Amino acid sequence: MPLNRKKSDDGEQLVDFPSSSGDDASLITKLRKGYQLGRPALVKKTGKYRVTYKGLSSSERRSFALDLFQTLIDLKWRWATLVFVFTFFIVYFVFAVIWYILAKAHGDFENLNNPTWTPCIERAKTFADLLLFSIETQTTIGYGTFYPNTSCSGSLLLVFVQITVGFLLETLLVGFLLVKLSRPKHRRHTLLFSEKALICKEDGDLCLEIRVGDLRKSHLVDTSSFGIFVSEKVSKEGIVYPLYQQQMEFEAHQMQDRVFMMWPLILRHKINEDSPLYEMTFDQMLSNTFELIIILEGTIEATGEICQARTSYSSKDIVWGHRFVNMIDFDNDNGQWSANFEKFNATVPTPTPKCSGKQLAEIYGASSRTNQAQETENLGGTFWRSQSQIITPMTEETSLTKIPDRRPRSYRHSRAPLSFSGFQSQHLEMGRVLNIYK
Repeated sequence: MPLNRKKSDDGEQLVDFPSSSGDDASLITKLRKGYQLGRPALVKKTGKYRVTYKGLSSSERRSFALDLFQTLIDLKWRWATLVFVFTFFIVYFVFAVIWYILAKAHGDFENLNNPTWTPCIERAKTFADLLLFSIETQTTIGYGTFYPNTSCSGSLLLVFVQITVGFLLETLLVGFLLVKLSRPKHRRHTLLFSEKALICKEDGDLCLEIRVGDLRKSHLVDTSSFGIFVSEKVSKEGIVYPLYQQQMEFEAHQMQDRVFMMWPLILRHKINEDSPLYEMTFDQMLSNTFELIIILEGTIEATGEICQARTSYSSKDIVWGHRFVNMIDFDNDNGQWSANFEKFNATVPTPTPKCSGKQLAEIYGASSRTNQAQETENLGGTFWRSQSQIITPMTEETSLTKIPDRRPRSYRHSRAPLSFSGFQSQHLEMGRVLNIYK
């Protein structure tokens, strides 16, 4: 069932999922949830993976038992709670069985009606009584109904062993719960990623932009960002890699991969020669054949643990020709900079050519060479050093006497010829010829 592209009123390019009924309804639901070509996205928006392991041998499965503590931490909460409850119950039950064996060997059950008999556990007549006594001993409750007699050999040692095992067990399980509750991965819930990934032109380059933000004021330390481009690749030898990974460099302003998360930032990926998106055209961007995984890594300031937050974007999440709205402003009333998170996902249209990064680079290269040739021909003996200053050849008279420029600083370059308008008009004309602009 093919997907149709549609254009919204504000120029946003979207993927139109067809409406249907019957057998196609489940497929449409899957597509709306991010399925690519009938397959789900590798990483969910929450950062969880859609990866399962099959074909593990029994020896490989036993390796999880060798790292029991990490295995327990990785368990889901419902299974961790069952482990917590059943561990205590099994210990209570095991010691109840031991107390029963001790009482049976001592002959307590054969002398239940003998008033002169001194049992190991006073008033314990059934296994249920011994189970209750085991719980009381390990939890140090002591209702006073059941109590051991030291005249029974082994009762004192068994009480000591059970209380010691109970303390060790409680220490381990409480530590397990604390570690599971304080895992650094929960810190990612206060790290925000924009719902859409935008493609626009920035400083002459085609760029992919996403916005990230941190809701907490105790920000991550030494935060870095990077991306992974996942798609299918066929090598020259015909080997198929269904999930082939390629690195994508993201930077915030001119901080390279460093991210200072004191306020929301825009992570920008330049679609240049090193980008896996360099040769992808407008139609290929909406083909649902790839996935972008964005990862933020940093250190939690309070605990020193490393936290990783991740999300993914597919073709349905990419908006062409838009950029993010500014959400940072100075609050004169409070005298502080403020970030309005209501605008976190807000975008505005911006002129962007519908071509690949490679095609745009070729167009800019051709335009630059053409403009340089025309400017050199028109100026003759005038040499251009920048777009705001002209250096004229010096004659003998001007070389002997230098006349300083006494004009105010803001007007010193007011008469310098500018070439922005000519360059822009010629670039737009070339774009219209190549049919890359709307």
